[in-house]
Amino acid sequence: MAHFLRKVAIIGFIAVNSPVHSGKPADTTLPQAVRQAVESAQAGARNAASSLTAAREAAEILAGLDPVMRERILNTAMTTATAKPSSR
Repeated sequence: MAHFLRKVAIIGFIAVNSPVHSGKPADTTLPQAVRQAVESAQAGARNAASSLTAAREAAEILAGLDPVMRERILNTAMTTATAKPSSR
């Protein structure tokens, strides 16, 4: 019985101090810097997923082209990507 009461007391202590059960909002327990770090990490993950999706779609389009047209497009893209911007 003492073992059971000890477990119930531990569970009760955790429940009282939990922001979910004690009525405390969870956002007030996290410092602002931690929230900003989490938000920036989530934004970075979303941007990476968007980039990967765009790259996959571009690869699918290029795969559907005939080899000559694909080579022309890739050469043009490489020339454009490696060209230095002209100074005005």
